[in-house]
Amino acid sequence: MPVVTVDWWKGNDRQKRADLVDELTTTLARIAGCPREAVTVLVRDVEQDHWGRGGVLADAPAEEPADGSPRTQGCRGRPGTPL
Repeated sequence: MPVVTVDWWKGNDRQKRADLVDELTTTLARIAGCPREAVTVLVRDVEQDHWGRGGVLADAPAEEPADGSPRTQGCRGRPGTPL
């Protein structure tokens, strides 16, 4: 019985969660060789002020790159956060 847990930032709507659960279930069932009914997917919404990367909370404003290069936009991330 495969179980997968996804932690992502709070703010995704019900349809996005449903799509994620469906896609992960399909893929896990195919790879594990089990029925879809055996797959459990847990989706946890996490507030950005409870999520840190590189020593900085995710809700903190991004600093401008020192070399003047353009900032990248991560997956619903703050500017400057690589994917």
